[in-house]
This record gives sequence, C-alpha cells and structure tokens, in this order.
Amino acid sequence: MSNTKFHFVKYEFGTINADNDHEACQLINNPFVPKESKILSIISKKVGTPVFPNLEHQELIDRITHLETAIIWKAEHFEKKAKELEHKSSKELYDRSLLEKALYEMIKNHNRDEGISWSTVEYYLNAFCKKG
Repeated sequence: MSNTKFHFVKYEFGTINADNDHEACQLINNPFVPKESKILSIISKKVGTPVFPNLEHQELIDRITHLETAIIWKAEHFEKKAKELEHKSSKELYDRSLLEKALYEMIKNHNRDEGISWSTVEYYLNAFCKKG
C-alpha cells in the first residue's frame, strides 16, 4: 500500500421524495431511505488546491445543486500555450518550473465576469514564466 496522501472533497447530490424540506433533510441522512443520488469527488495531491476558486461555500453548493459545469484550467494548458508560442518564435521562452505558479495566480486574480481564455493564459505565462 502506498503512503502517498491524497486530499479530497466529496459532494452528494440527487433527489428524494418528501412532503416538506424539514422531512427531506431528515431523510437525506438516513442510509436506509431510498434516494437517487450521485457523488462528486474531487481529489488532489496538494492541500488547498483551488478546486472552485473565488466561490463562497453557498455559491458552490448552489452550482452543484443546479449541476452547472465547471471549467478547469491546468498547468498542462500553460505548457500547451508555451509550446505554441515557442514554436512561433523558434526558441525556448518559458521556465516550466513556474507554470503552476502562473496557473494559481491566474485563478486567484481572475474576473468572473470576463472569464478565462487562452489570451488570459498567455498573459499569465508571459507575466510569471518568461525567461529573462
């Protein structure tokens, strides 16, 4: 057995038959009551990985309840954009050890009204990873 620690967040969502919200709350926690539910698990090797950045707890619950889609950006996306830009310039431009830092800065500072696009990734790639 491996000794690697993994951290997780687990949300259950689904439906249950009840006459009112109070009864529904009681039934949800009873393992013997039939219910249609699914589990959403998010696993990470790092403590504090921003799974849903900039969302308050209630907003996170509301999104999961309404089954909105989460868009996920990863360090691999920064790698892809770096390769694309380096191919165009025919030289190595970026320090790969800083890709994750750029990702976290982008997530921490993003504007939810504007969203994140490939041009946003390029901006943070240039701001945090460009070699001198």
